[in-house]
Amino acid sequence: MNTADSARETRGSSTDSLLGFAGVFLLLGLAAGLECVKLASLREPGIWGHLRAGAWILQNKAWPHTGIFSQAQNLSWQDFSWGYDALAAVLYRLAGLRAVPLLLLVSRFALALISFLLAGGWRNLWPAVILSATAQYVLFSMGPSSAIVSVVFGGIELLVLFGARESGSLRMLRWLPALFVCWANLDGGFVYGIALYGIFVAASLLEHWQIRSKLHWLDQPAGQAPLKSWLLYGGACVLASLLNPYTIHAYGSFLTNEFSPVNQHLPFYTAMSFRQPQDYVLMLLGMVAYLGLGLRRSRNAFSIGVLVGSMALAFHAQREAWVLALASAAVIGHCILRSAEAGAASGLRDWNAPRLGVAAAALSVALVLFFAHVPKRQDVLLAKVAEHFPVRAADFLRTHPQPAPFFNVYQWGAFLTWYLPEYPVAIDGRRGLYPEETELGYFKAMNADIPYRQFPPMNRARTFLMDKAGIMGEALRGVKGFQAIYEDNLSIVYSHETQE
Repeated sequence: MNTADSARETRGSSTDSLLGFAGVFLLLGLAAGLECVKLASLREPGIWGHLRAGAWILQNKAWPHTGIFSQAQNLSWQDFSWGYDALAAVLYRLAGLRAVPLLLLVSRFALALISFLLAGGWRNLWPAVILSATAQYVLFSMGPSSAIVSVVFGGIELLVLFGARESGSLRMLRWLPALFVCWANLDGGFVYGIALYGIFVAASLLEHWQIRSKLHWLDQPAGQAPLKSWLLYGGACVLASLLNPYTIHAYGSFLTNEFSPVNQHLPFYTAMSFRQPQDYVLMLLGMVAYLGLGLRRSRNAFSIGVLVGSMALAFHAQREAWVLALASAAVIGHCILRSAEAGAASGLRDWNAPRLGVAAAALSVALVLFFAHVPKRQDVLLAKVAEHFPVRAADFLRTHPQPAPFFNVYQWGAFLTWYLPEYPVAIDGRRGLYPEETELGYFKAMNADIPYRQFPPMNRARTFLMDKAGIMGEALRGVKGFQAIYEDNLSIVYSHETQE
C-alpha cells in the first residue's frame, strides 16, 4: 500500500466514523426538520402569489401575459416563475396547505446538501459542516418562494464550474444547458447564473492571454481546456435560458427590477442594515474567504472574480445575500482542498453507499417528522396563516360583500389574490406589473408623504383592507368619509364614500 492509499484510508476512517455520520446527518436534516415545528413557511408573503398563479396556469393551460387577479388586469405582466408556480399548485392539490411547509423542507435540505458539497464535502468534513451550517444560518429566513430555486441551482452551477476548472474536463459542463432550461422556467434569477458563467469565461480569457504573453500574474488551473470550448458551452447556456415562454424578456425585466427606484421601499431589496446577526455573519464569511486567498497567496482569477462580484451583489440588496454565502463557502473549501484530482472541488466521487445512506436518512427523518407533526386539517393550518395574514377580514368581506373598487396594503396583496379572488387587488408584490409611478405613489401615500386623495387607487376605492399596525391603518379612522365596518387585532376594513 503506498502513501497516498494510506492517507485516503486514514481520511476515510475518520470521516466515516459515527461522529462524522452524526454531524452530516444533523447538518442535512436539522433546518428541514425545524420547519415541521416552526411552520415559518406560512408567514412567507410570496408563496400565495405562486399558488394563485399556478392554479390559474393549471386551469387555463396557458401562461399569463396580463395582470390577472389585479385591477391592472389590462396591463402586461409576464410570470417568469411559472414553472415553480405550477409545481406549487400541483402540490397544493395533492396536500392542501401542507404543501407550503413541504416545499420549504425540501428546499432547505437541498440547500444544506449543496452548501456542504461546495465547502468540500466528505474530503473536508468538519470545516465543510461548519461552513454549510453558517451559510444555512445566513439564509435561514428564506421562504418557499421561487427565489430559493436560484439559490439551489446557483450552488449546483458553482459546483460544476469549480470542478471543471480543477479537472480541465468538459464533461461536467455538458449538464449546464439542461440546468439553465429548468432554471429559466422556474425563476428569473437564472440571470445570476449567466453572469456567473460570464465571470468563468472572463477568468479563462485572462489565463489564456497570460500564457500567450508569457506573464505570471495569475495562477493557472490544474487542467486547461480549450477556450473555444468554454465559449461554446457559454453560448449553449444562453440559448438554453431563452427556452421559456417569455424568451429574452426575462433579461430586460431582471435589469429593470434590479435598478428600480421602488426598491428602496421593498423589504430585502435594500442594502443590508446590519441590524441583525446574519448580516455580520455574512460579512465575516466573506472576509474569511478573502483571508483564505490571501494566506495562500492565491491569484486564482475565477475565485477572486466570484468573490468580488458576489460581495457587490450581497451589499447591494439583502435578497442577494445567498450569492456571497455560497461563493464564500465554495472559495474557502476550494482553498483548503487545493487538489488537482478530477472533481476535487465538489467531492462528488466521495459519496459511497454509507454516506448516501446518511443523506437519505436525514431527508427521510425530516419527512417522517413532517407527516407526523404538521397538521392535516386545512382549518388548523389556516389558523396559523391567520396569525400573519388577514384571513378573518377576508372571511368578513366574503360573507358581507362590499362595493368595488377595493384597496389593500402591499404586503397582503399576494395573499389576497389567493384567498380572496372575488376582490381584484389594487397592488401586490409582482414586479413589472404596476408602473413605477403607481408603486412610488402607493408608498408615498401610505407613509403620509402625500394626501391619500393624490393617489388615484386610494381616492376612488370604496372598500379598504388596511394593516392595523401601519401608519394609515388607524389614521383613516378619523378621516371624513371613512367608516370602520370590521376590525380585529391584525386588520381593519373601511367603507369609503368617494367624492368623485
